[in-house]
Amino acid sequence: MDRAGKPVYAQVAVYNTKTNDFRFIDSNKATSLPAGSYELVTSIRDAQDEGATVGGHNVTVSGTTKTTFDARQGRAVKVSLSPNPGSGYDQTVSAYVCASDNGPANMGTSAPAGEMYVIPSSSKAYELSYGTTYQPRSATGGDFWVASATHTGGVPSGVSATLKQSGLAALKVSARSGPDSGQARFMFDYQATTSTDSCSMSTNSLQFQRELPNSFTAHLPAGQWQVGQDANDFIFDGFHSYAAGTTTSLTLGHAVWGPGGRLPYTWYKQLYLGSINMFADPALSAGGTLASGSVRLTHAGKTLYSQSYGRGQEIDGQPVLPGAGWYTLYENGRRSLPSGSLSTTASLSLTFYADPGKNQQIRDYITRFWPYALNSRNQAAPGSTTTVALGMQRTGTGDGTIQQLSDSVKSVRAWYTTDNGTTWHATAAKLSGGRWTIAVHNPSSGRVGLRSTVTDTHGDSSTTTVYNAYAVS
Repeated sequence: MDRAGKPVYAQVAVYNTKTNDFRFIDSNKATSLPAGSYELVTSIRDAQDEGATVGGHNVTVSGTTKTTFDARQGRAVKVSLSPNPGSGYDQTVSAYVCASDNGPANMGTSAPAGEMYVIPSSSKAYELSYGTTYQPRSATGGDFWVASATHTGGVPSGVSATLKQSGLAALKVSARSGPDSGQARFMFDYQATTSTDSCSMSTNSLQFQRELPNSFTAHLPAGQWQVGQDANDFIFDGFHSYAAGTTTSLTLGHAVWGPGGRLPYTWYKQLYLGSINMFADPALSAGGTLASGSVRLTHAGKTLYSQSYGRGQEIDGQPVLPGAGWYTLYENGRRSLPSGSLSTTASLSLTFYADPGKNQQIRDYITRFWPYALNSRNQAAPGSTTTVALGMQRTGTGDGTIQQLSDSVKSVRAWYTTDNGTTWHATAAKLSGGRWTIAVHNPSSGRVGLRSTVTDTHGDSSTTTVYNAYAVS
């Protein structure tokens, strides 16, 4: 029942603590369950949408059993941030009730400040995670704030908490346009590192939309966070740790989106093609879901394997290798994006020696291009010279049973094009301070494409190409 005492629909999470059976059931409707002890949690919205209430309690099912979640028993959840971010913000308060045994029974919601309630419980089987979010009313500027805490050993009779900004980490984001454009949705997801903070995974969440390019700072509880951006394309990365009181800068949509990931490897006479993403953002290396393309493996002048794939499809082949020798893997990809977008076409060619009788990753390097001094739209000044760093990516598989062979770079050659590949201009690759760089002489306007061929000391070679890598305007 809601806070006016009226029956309302709610979904209830139900978990059998003996059999581990978990399901969601509908309120105000009979449901058949096996006899046993259950943990129940739910969130209730008022019929007039004037408040939200969360709660949890245990139920022993034997014969016909009835139980009631009554939002009128709810007590206010008041959470604020100190210092207060000030005017110009919309504040919401969130609350989640979770089973303290780390079972799947957890549920909660958020509501405007002053409209969040929790039903108290003395049962130590539950805990409460609560928090607050401040989002700027302006669609173009302003910081974002998330703060949270957890009460263990039962659900308290209401909350009145002031959380400190000093416990937050600042993630300063510069979201560029070019490889992606338009309205983007930004996602910040938290990952619990211990069982004691697992309930806060739901409370610690931030999503909002901004027009690209854009800059903002997200102030988040210390811990591990994953950042994602979803516009015309979707990019994300793994979790990274951010400490309280620190500021970390992160550039999204940095030129150039090009091939990245783990190199292929042999596994019991098969070649696993690895996790190469043809359009990886330099900062958020997973995504590029709008790509289509093809892959082809050759040996001794014969094609052993070929596959074309559409947008969002996986490359799932594991061709059998006929024997030890030299192989070449060709990959190319295209993205269907609005006119004017950057990093629209990319290709990768890997020539390598492989022994199918051994479980090991192939040698070779993937070039990641990093142009310096571009603006927020990934543009260089007309007639300028752009320095481009060539990152030599050779990421291991993460599997200790697959050997990563030692390797080093022997030579690097590079080219750039200003006419979409009709003409390629050679440019010297220089090594200084452990980093390879090239100089690109920009035209008066247009687009620049980049290509690099890396040869290692064992004779393996790779060629990475990205068209429309950055703009000149």
